[in-house]
Amino acid sequence: MLKRLYHKFQSNDLLKTGSYYSLSSTVNSFAKMFVGIVIMRWLNPYELGLWNAVSIFLAYIPFFQLGIQNGLSIELPILMGNNDADYKKYIASARWYSYFISILFMVGGLMATLASLFFADSFELTLGIGTICIIAASTSLTLHLISTFRTSKSFDKLTKIYIIESITTLLATYLVYQYHYYGILLFNILIVVQHTVLLYIYSPYKDIKPEYSKTFLQKLLKRGMVIMLFYQLRVLAQSFPRWIILALGGVLQLGLFSPAMALKTMMNLLPSQINQFLQPQMGFKYGKDGKASLLWPHINKMIWIYPLICLPVTIGVILFMPYVVTTFFPKYTASILSIQIMSVAFIFSSYATTHNILYTLKAYKEAYVFLFFELIGYAAFPFLCYFTFETDVLSSISIGILINYIFLYLFNYFLLKQVLFADKYNTKIT
Repeated sequence: MLKRLYHKFQSNDLLKTGSYYSLSSTVNSFAKMFVGIVIMRWLNPYELGLWNAVSIFLAYIPFFQLGIQNGLSIELPILMGNNDADYKKYIASARWYSYFISILFMVGGLMATLASLFFADSFELTLGIGTICIIAASTSLTLHLISTFRTSKSFDKLTKIYIIESITTLLATYLVYQYHYYGILLFNILIVVQHTVLLYIYSPYKDIKPEYSKTFLQKLLKRGMVIMLFYQLRVLAQSFPRWIILALGGVLQLGLFSPAMALKTMMNLLPSQINQFLQPQMGFKYGKDGKASLLWPHINKMIWIYPLICLPVTIGVILFMPYVVTTFFPKYTASILSIQIMSVAFIFSSYATTHNILYTLKAYKEAYVFLFFELIGYAAFPFLCYFTFETDVLSSISIGILINYIFLYLFNYFLLKQVLFADKYNTKIT
């Protein structure tokens, strides 16, 4: 039986590619979570809080792409599913724009860093600003390159990239150990720039040169602007808890919240990496068949299987995190309960693996409704929990995030089930 299953696995290219990709991305996610925990041993809460305060602005970098790369990531698999030869022109136009924005970040970043050097009171803050600018320039290229990895063969390349990154991530922690706050800056520069370089080396369309085309940029802008606005509003919503903690507790409390945020980062990273593989496959299938209802079995499995995968992680965090923190990270004992609460939210994070299918279907009205409740939830639930529960700010904010995750998980399930079987998304006869 095992031999038969093995041969079936080997003969199914999509299953094999998806499994290897999911495994490598999971390992990469755990490597980053491990590093996020380990560096707490070498950084005090204030240093970590300072980095978290500066890096809040990284979440807004994709806004400068104006949705062009979002449009490419959605449109490319559909174009390929329809055998549309213009896909190369879309890539060339998006590539030109990403280069343009990256250069702007480098020039603007240099000016901002020099200005901070003369006017800011803290040299650490100046270096933080410079680091953010370097990361912004590199991320601009990354956002384009990652959107071109749409086929099963290209995901085999992404698997290699994540394996390399996992090793580098673990080795680069030495920088934090040796240089503390300055090490965390070097660490983030190294990891982000390395990711961009590897994406370029393994890029499936490296031969396509950047080319300005007003026509194709306008098409991508039209397709991606709405998606980008949704994405940025989601990023804004997810940053609300950090802003709330910064306002109520200051930099120190934000630093103490770092362990829970490290877990939340993995909660966001793992579903996004799975979605990165799932969405283009669903887009290709929808472009080929034109029937959204055929996507439901795949979506439904992901919604229910993902929590079962996360459950052992949650149980392990709840049972062993108190010992780990008190033994190895005594400066962060105030974070234990918030970490445990956040681990429960991990179970319900699968909505992020399936929700983006709404953008493939151009179901923008339904996506807007979902985003509205997500935006309100990230702000309202933490605030309500802070004033309702007689507990510390970190725990109350974590409870608010957990409640929001549970609500979004259930809402996403019923919303997708309704949309995928709607007549207007099932018009093509196969």
